[in-house]
Amino acid sequence: MISFSLFILFTITTFTLYGSISKMKQWSLNELNQMYVLSKNIINNIDLKTSYYGNYSKIFSNKLFNLSKSDFQKSWGRTYCDQKFVLNTNNYSLIQNSYDIGNSNYSTDIEVRNGIVYLSADSSVSSKNDFFIFDSNNVNSIKLISSINTGPGVSGLEIAGPYAFLAQSSTVNQLQIIDIHDRYNPKIISQLRLPLPTSSTTPPFAKSIYYSNGYIYLGTEKWNGSELSIISVQDPYNPMVIGSYETNTLINDILVIDNKAYLATSDEKQMRVLDISNPSIPVLIDSFSPSGWQTQEGKAIDHFEENILLGRTVGGFNVQNNHELFVFSTSTSVKSKDIAGGVYGLLPRENKIFLITHNNGKEFQIFDSASMNKIYETGLNSNPVKMVCDDKDIYFATGDNKGFSFIKNNE
Repeated sequence: MISFSLFILFTITTFTLYGSISKMKQWSLNELNQMYVLSKNIINNIDLKTSYYGNYSKIFSNKLFNLSKSDFQKSWGRTYCDQKFVLNTNNYSLIQNSYDIGNSNYSTDIEVRNGIVYLSADSSVSSKNDFFIFDSNNVNSIKLISSINTGPGVSGLEIAGPYAFLAQSSTVNQLQIIDIHDRYNPKIISQLRLPLPTSSTTPPFAKSIYYSNGYIYLGTEKWNGSELSIISVQDPYNPMVIGSYETNTLINDILVIDNKAYLATSDEKQMRVLDISNPSIPVLIDSFSPSGWQTQEGKAIDHFEENILLGRTVGGFNVQNNHELFVFSTSTSVKSKDIAGGVYGLLPRENKIFLITHNNGKEFQIFDSASMNKIYETGLNSNPVKMVCDDKDIYFATGDNKGFSFIKNNE
């Protein structure tokens, strides 16, 4: 009798367990199918409920699962920063005097990937090297990997994969492309001279550069041609100008997000927004003209998620009503702040704005992005001209023969 009861109990338990497993299997299959549909929708860019996770990354959600999708190719060309970057101001090291690049040689731009520093320079002596590659992973011994002389000097650079794109301070060529597959032996593989509107036109110096998805956006000083050139570099051995736009003024910085190009410029329209959905025919769709434009220049531009930030110079002396920092958001009105010393570099991250100024002894500053209140400042012993991030560290082009300095986050 007991054996029979145990048999019945075992049988019922087995069928119950089987039924539970079957339901669990079906539930799993349903959820996997939902995840397949979700991932397929992500790939096909179907609009789902999304939230940002830093630049170039988004979280796609259904009721049960989250997927994070990043566009790594879009992040080529600019700051290579931890999306949740945090600087502990009580626990970092400022590494200065990292490497002397030579008297009368002034660093102009910097990009860093995994501690490998790519530095551009412009010298009054044409024979000096102007493109450098360093290894900064050992803070006690900065190592020069290689350097070359590109000719006239370099005003800006972008690193995209195994290539360096250089904006040239030259009337001979405005763009050079360097193969850096072998960092110990960088090679110039191509160069481009902008087309002239007439045979007697003097070519301009290139002043700013941005890489995005196989195109270089090159800004120049004011001249008789177009100050913005859009150049296809899908074949880096054969760069070709495919579009242009005339601002009739100097372009100091460029930012490209999806189908829009943002230009920091030096005339009344201190920021211009172009529709570049057809890169052959850029179209002006918006501009920003703050007070003080007669003496101040749009100098630096950057973004974090949906916020666009513009920094500009102080214009000789500081007028407190003419602000130097502007934050444009899709959800709020424009916020701005007076920054004595001007803004020469920006690094917006979640809840914080990191910037560099030429305010003596206060060159590095941190602001709360919500309140726009300063929460930290320190000196860098230089007048930095560019700032970038590499994972959890911040690097500066010092604008002098010291080349670069950096903040090593000790977290």
